[in-house]
Amino acid sequence: MKEITKSESKVMMVIWSSSQDLGLQEIMALLETNYDSLWKPQTVSTFLARLTKKGYLNMYRQGRQFLYRVMVEKEDYIHWMLSGMIDFWFDGKKENLIQVLDR
Repeated sequence: MKEITKSESKVMMVIWSSSQDLGLQEIMALLETNYDSLWKPQTVSTFLARLTKKGYLNMYRQGRQFLYRVMVEKEDYIHWMLSGMIDFWFDGKKENLIQVLDR
């Protein structure tokens, strides 16, 4: 898996929150509603292209629009991200993370 940026994470969060595949306009509306993001269509398209290239999304055409389908589930990404953080910051031990959180 490849790391994703904070902006890409916002895009993934709105897509993960949906039970269906989404098009650009739906993604933009959810970004505005959930994150007050007023990005232009080209900006969101760039994030979607990067996420597709990184393997997080699959893009396909349905009629006149392109839809995006999740290829990496949210839980899998969280597990991968936290495992890397624990390995780097906490010597690979979950207990060390828990100690920091319990302070």
